[in-house]
Amino acid sequence: MTKRLIPRRRFLAGAGAIVSGGLAGSPSASAQGDAPGVPAAPSVPPADIILRNGNIVTVDPVFTIAQAVAIAADRIVAVGPDDAMAAHTGAATRVIDLKGKTVVPGLTDGHAHMDREALRNVFPSLGRVRSIRDIQERIAELARGKQPGEWIVTMPIGDPPYYFDVPGSLAEKRWPTRQELDAAAPDNPVYIRSIWGYWRGTYPLVSCANSAALGRAGITRDTVAPVATLTIEKDASGDPTGVFVEREMQSIAELVWFRDATEFTHADRLRALPESARFYHGFGTTSVFEGHGAATELISVYKQSRQERTLTMRATLAFSPDWKAAGNVPHASFVDAWAGWLGEPGLGDDQLKFSGIFCGVGRQPADDLRATSAPYTGWAGFNYANGLPRPELKEVLVRCAANGIRVVMIWNPQILDLYEEVDRVVP
Repeated sequence: MTKRLIPRRRFLAGAGAIVSGGLAGSPSASAQGDAPGVPAAPSVPPADIILRNGNIVTVDPVFTIAQAVAIAADRIVAVGPDDAMAAHTGAATRVIDLKGKTVVPGLTDGHAHMDREALRNVFPSLGRVRSIRDIQERIAELARGKQPGEWIVTMPIGDPPYYFDVPGSLAEKRWPTRQELDAAAPDNPVYIRSIWGYWRGTYPLVSCANSAALGRAGITRDTVAPVATLTIEKDASGDPTGVFVEREMQSIAELVWFRDATEFTHADRLRALPESARFYHGFGTTSVFEGHGAATELISVYKQSRQERTLTMRATLAFSPDWKAAGNVPHASFVDAWAGWLGEPGLGDDQLKFSGIFCGVGRQPADDLRATSAPYTGWAGFNYANGLPRPELKEVLVRCAANGIRVVMIWNPQILDLYEEVDRVVP
């Protein structure tokens, strides 16, 4: 039997439906009356909200299923049978009858990249295009709202969120050329950006530019791609077609040649973060751990959102270092300087805190190319030069262990051996 992978988004959507729809009419895992209540202290003020007549999945050591839960501010003050909630009910308490529906603890996403979700809305979509003619019509429509010379930048060709089957979904089965985009917007530079590769998880990334955009980027028939994984497609005469093909998960072309046109501003990120949080809340997520690391530009957005009280998601951020910026300074020396805010317990509060550092083993030439855009990070939100050669990385990890700094890494076969080596130095 062939196993079919279920996309993470679809899985969480189903889980969110269960959370919101509940298990109405289903028997609870233990007798409702047997669920132990949390006795109320006389000094405890009335609850703001009480959820009653439901299946409250506590996830305590014995997986108790209770009937009701009382909440004051951002704290659960009581869990137990319905009649135990009387001690927590005041004149202003909102009591919600769940009618047998189920309540579960909020989900914690341990590799969220939450900030990216609403960034998809910053630049206009091409829509459900099915031919190059459709693309031209959409570009022409956008051009009518622009002054001559203004950039037109769009989201990728294809159907979100995964952008599968392109260019096969187009009638012509190919990508639009610069001349075809010129015809749609003769007075404007046009750039159709590629996907962020992890949306779909497959190569290639493809972006398209018209002649004016190529001119702005300084790309001619003589331009050589900076890495082998990036192809500037050429026509029979050797001129660029405007199509860029990358066997990468993170675009180089966009960051190196079209950054100014495609850049997310601080205001864009600040506006998008609460929108992204609302999307994640809709799937039952109440906390995120940004384990892949957050660069300074993303940290500043989280901090401002927290300060302005627009951050509704509990967030813990690992720090994303830019080792390339350190130059020839011994990298381990930075760790001692960071210990005051990265060492456990992490600096911050229950809504926003910092915990640890993300590190990678090694770095590819493509990573260093993307890192030239620093401190800007594009879709990533993390620094691209976060990897170190193994010997240097071991020195950094030893200093992290000595300073009580959590280290987050993406698994590869070297990781466990490296951790064991560090543990022998700093148990």
